[in-house]
Amino acid sequence: MKGVLVGPYWQGFKRSLVTYTRIPLKVDWSDEIKHIPAVCFLPWIGLVVALLSAWPLWFDWSSALQALLMLLTAVLLTGGFHEDGLMDSCDGLVGGWDKEQRLAIMKDSRIGSYAALSIWFALSLKWLLLTELLDSIPNSFLGFIYTLSAWCVVHVIARVFPLLLMHTLDYVTMGQSKASSMIAKLTSSHWLVALLPCLLVGIVAFSLFDLLVTLLFCLVVVALIRFYLRKKIAGFNGDTLGASEQIGEIFVIVCLLVSYS
Repeated sequence: MKGVLVGPYWQGFKRSLVTYTRIPLKVDWSDEIKHIPAVCFLPWIGLVVALLSAWPLWFDWSSALQALLMLLTAVLLTGGFHEDGLMDSCDGLVGGWDKEQRLAIMKDSRIGSYAALSIWFALSLKWLLLTELLDSIPNSFLGFIYTLSAWCVVHVIARVFPLLLMHTLDYVTMGQSKASSMIAKLTSSHWLVALLPCLLVGIVAFSLFDLLVTLLFCLVVVALIRFYLRKKIAGFNGDTLGASEQIGEIFVIVCLLVSYS
């Protein structure tokens, strides 16, 4: 009986892990196997990525080097999945003149000037902000716990951004899309699965008040992204979901800096 209840969650988690990371794992993709929608485990995947990419914290290196290697490891683990979405989104949303042209540009694999600028600024901002965050936390065992939980909460909360957009906007695309198979409207039980790591890690990284304020401001940022996407393409696609995750990472690091200052 326990296996019957846990099985669909485990299957959904494995599918999510294979989809959103480069971690090799054998998965049976048969529709006959019961599984929870893989996308609701996206914040859990963020937790896995954060824990695996936090290895530089174990070494007595400079904060700048630790931050750089943490970011690099996270990119290698995900294959630059979300960063690619950011670049394509900036090329299409900024460079296109209408909805059809914007979607067509996002389908183009070539990198334009807006993509290059966006990834440079995004990675530079994350590196500088993360370095500042690491410098602001005392070098002690308790400080290590705060640092690790902070890095985890960045990846966990940022991956809720695309879930909220997915739930409140229509999916739009041109032609075939790999992301279409992962799109799902989450039920209340699915949302419980998705938000659980945010609460578990968030109460360690933040005080309860700061966590609630951070989540509130995150909702405001998501609302602004939603407004922008409705205006530009009347919905969302896989690239814009990746872009929202990158915006989420930067925003949560800023919130942590404010909380720890």
